Amino acid sequence: MHPSQEPAIASGDLIQQVEDATIQAGQVALWYTGGAGYIVRTPGATIYIDPYCGVSIDTKWVRLIPPPFDPARVRQCDAVLSTHEHLDHCDPHTLLPMRDGTNAPLIGPASSIETAIGFGWPVERSRSLSHRESIVVGDMKITTVRSNDPMAKGCFGYVLESSGPTIVNMGDSLWYDAIGTELSPWHVDVICVSVAQNPPNETYYMSEVDAVRIARDVRANVLIPHHWDLWQWVAMDPRRVAAVAPWYAPDTQVRPARFCQRMNLTKVGDAVAVS
Repeated sequence: MHPSQEPAIASGDLIQQVEDATIQAGQVALWYTGGAGYIVRTPGATIYIDPYCGVSIDTKWVRLIPPPFDPARVRQCDAVLSTHEHLDHCDPHTLLPMRDGTNAPLIGPASSIETAIGFGWPVERSRSLSHRESIVVGDMKITTVRSNDPMAKGCFGYVLESSGPTIVNMGDSLWYDAIGTELSPWHVDVICVSVAQNPPNETYYMSEVDAVRIARDVRANVLIPHHWDLWQWVAMDPRRVAAVAPWYAPDTQVRPARFCQRMNLTKVGDAVAVS
């Protein structure tokens, strides 16, 4: 598909589903919006992570999936998190309508904040975080952790803590040796990581082996591979992650993110129930 032939916005009213949803105590609900993007809801907070409703970047980076929602329709949003400044993680086509329709602050590394202010996001609704800095939004505590994205000017993963499972979104991070140590202060119930089919001689995302090594090193109960479906030229079948998981992380559930579908995560003792 050429960028001039963009797919329409995803069918169904995702925003209405999200804003009308009932979230039980001790539960976290995720709606995957493509790339590293999620809408995250707890009983007391609604967080958008890396929302990307823009068009394809160029003839190489062509969207495989349509924009997930109309950002002008968003009304319920307590904060927007950006993992780094790349277009599919800090997008003016998404953030400017959300600026106008909500009172949400934009939170992220300095590179994301500078980029967003440059295209019109208000300074007074911007919060630049440093490594291991925390912020509380509603009933959710958000803490930055080191991400390894060599192509980004600045980048973070986020640890999301609430009364439900502890969830980590690593954005577009590649695997790195010290990630187990980096996340050792937390019991990681769920970790979300970017995977794709890297082209010869280039590394943009984690491989299936890298993803399950991370799950092993942080001792995650649930591994959610994402980003496998956003770009046509590096799209990957996420079943590859589940296929290699038994050799590296046999006790981890692999639950690939599914576009615009709700995933409910509930802590049950030391385990996590996924529905």
